Amino acid sequence: MSIFDKVKNAFSGSKDEENQVVETERHIEETIVAPIDGEVRDIKECADGVFAQEIVGKGVMIIPSLGKVFAPVDGKVSMIAETGHAIGITSDSGLEILIHIGLDTVELQGKPFTSKTTINSPVKKGDLLIEFNIDDIKNSGKETQSPVIITNTDGLDIEAVKFGPISHQEDLLKVSSN
Repeated sequence: MSIFDKVKNAFSGSKDEENQVVETERHIEETIVAPIDGEVRDIKECADGVFAQEIVGKGVMIIPSLGKVFAPVDGKVSMIAETGHAIGITSDSGLEILIHIGLDTVELQGKPFTSKTTINSPVKKGDLLIEFNIDDIKNSGKETQSPVIITNTDGLDIEAVKFGPISHQEDLLKVSSN
């Protein structure tokens, strides 16, 4: 069961009956590129404790300078938040990547977000996934910090490649089996 299924089940009241399933060993060597132009910072600096404490997964956050989210890997769209503020991508190698635009932006009820894809759609690195209005997020009093998280981290080493200014398609995270 993926993290995206677990999140959905948590809100729907469904029970996770796969707790006893043991994941088989996997070998992964993958580079995740930046999905957003902006400034990369350590996830532990995130104003949201759930992300900062790496409860959801490991990764970084980006302070966006351009209101567009691009696919960070080849894969499939596995989740889109109803309000458009978050998207999940499952890479061809099985990595589950969550891109969460801003903090508490679910409360904006979708106003600054326009999805350019649909759930289960195949994506290629660099495909436009979501457009959003940075000024609308700021003017609503919400933080623009945007976590980019690998949610299925068991058995994986995740290393930030770059901090500071970044453009989409530049290397962001290196992921490998440990």
